[in-house]
Amino acid sequence: MTTDTIAKKRIMFVDDDESILAALKNLLYKDRKRWDMTFALGGEEALEMLAAQPVDVIVSDMRMPGMDGATFLNRVKAQWPATARIMLSGHADREAIVRALPAVHQLLAKPCEAATLRATIERGLEVESSMPDPRVRALIGKMERIPSSPQTVHSLATLISSSTVSLADVAALISQDPGMSAKVLQLVNSGYFGGKKTSSIVEAVSLLGTEQLRYICMTASVFNAETVADVPGFSLETARCEAVRAAKLATSEPAYAGALLQDVGKLVLAFGFPAEYGQLLAEAEATGINKRVLERRVFGATHPEIGACLLGLWGLPTDILDIVRGRWQPDVLGVRTGPCPTNVSLPS
Repeated sequence: MTTDTIAKKRIMFVDDDESILAALKNLLYKDRKRWDMTFALGGEEALEMLAAQPVDVIVSDMRMPGMDGATFLNRVKAQWPATARIMLSGHADREAIVRALPAVHQLLAKPCEAATLRATIERGLEVESSMPDPRVRALIGKMERIPSSPQTVHSLATLISSSTVSLADVAALISQDPGMSAKVLQLVNSGYFGGKKTSSIVEAVSLLGTEQLRYICMTASVFNAETVADVPGFSLETARCEAVRAAKLATSEPAYAGALLQDVGKLVLAFGFPAEYGQLLAEAEATGINKRVLERRVFGATHPEIGACLLGLWGLPTDILDIVRGRWQPDVLGVRTGPCPTNVSLPS
């Protein structure tokens, strides 16, 4: 079967500068046989084109007159949540970037190498190919953050507001929360903030720095506490404690991050489908059927697959995704017993 007989994935590029669009077309010329690429001159034209035919991935510039990239991608998120959203930014002001964060899956710095742009687009396409249920695709696409406990969010806000706070203290606190850890890893691995790939939560915090973290915490919603509906058989705080306990057994930074994030798919399901997930947990308890079997039946994918899909869309490194995706046995990383740890020693 040739690419001509297979429905091509649709990629849209948005910029107000025709020369930039021409450069992107030339940069990705060899991909024209596998992708159906469209080019829109500004956000307004892009929205009109999307209304006529949605796309799988959007790559948008930030600085555009009229409707800027932040406004445009927030509109896309509201109307086409399953669409992967990538932003290219050169010297946009910080306020505009922070406005865009809730709507952006990956934020790339300009100029962007062809290999980096291709790899980022390919990550965005994995959601559609790996998640058969459109409800799950939409949920993954519109998630701004993984739910964090209100206590941890409050503690971070208090800590980061101090003029004498150390990066070590901030990293220790963030490393106790899967949602916050995933977000700092997303920000740094997107390229715009950190400028390098890392699987280390400590390094991600260091690359962001206290001043930038303080600004993001105070002005963006990415670290806000998330309200999770009551799900019988599931507790956000218990899930956090179990993740920290498993992570403490790790002997390397990538293993720590992977262990901490290994069950984020459960948080996604509890947040997005509380009633159905509660019923699933009750059926598993009553019948003894493996939860993953029920997850695939109800949602078309297991929670490790859903968690890895979200984190992959956010640009987290492959070594972390491999741990999240491959953890099939509940006690692979240790027995979950005892109280929730409050002081976490990260691997050296």
